Amino acid sequence: MILIRVGLIGTTHAENVEKLVNRVVEQGLPAYLLREIDLVVFPRHVDGKRYVGEVVEIVSESTFETLDGRCGTIRKDGTTIHWNTIAWRDHDGTFHVEYDHAQLGDDEREIGFQFFRRLADRTDRSIEAVEAEFHRKHRYVQYLEREGVTDFEDLFSFLADLQNNEAATVERVSREVRG
Repeated sequence: MILIRVGLIGTTHAENVEKLVNRVVEQGLPAYLLREIDLVVFPRHVDGKRYVGEVVEIVSESTFETLDGRCGTIRKDGTTIHWNTIAWRDHDGTFHVEYDHAQLGDDEREIGFQFFRRLADRTDRSIEAVEAEFHRKHRYVQYLEREGVTDFEDLFSFLADLQNNEAATVERVSREVRG
């Protein structure tokens, strides 16, 4: 599992939210600290393949939604933790995200999670600016997938190039795709 807080990524071993809460408390940390986590990514490893199985956001009681049973509340040591599943993979391999947008082939725009709003607040940007950055980076992921980039070194080389000079990297990739 991967824990994500804007500007910080951490890992721990837990296969679901309940086990994450229990592990945190067993390690002597107060359960309320989990409210500081933005996203929790639960990877799966099946038949030698690794993939994202589920993405969960920890939310406040006021933003907690009952999304088709893909949410929950956990009470531990006097603290209540609310969570919503915002992305998941079905048994047939179909990946779902609680997010609709024309750039993703949807008819209308609907953000079914709080992460964009929280990221916008923490970085003094508009939700639209955060959303635009998401779509830009999503196109990079699509490119990497189309090109079959699976090698760790190739991936991190591409990411380092983006970090150093995004415009030049985009231009180089565009030439390679066209050429």
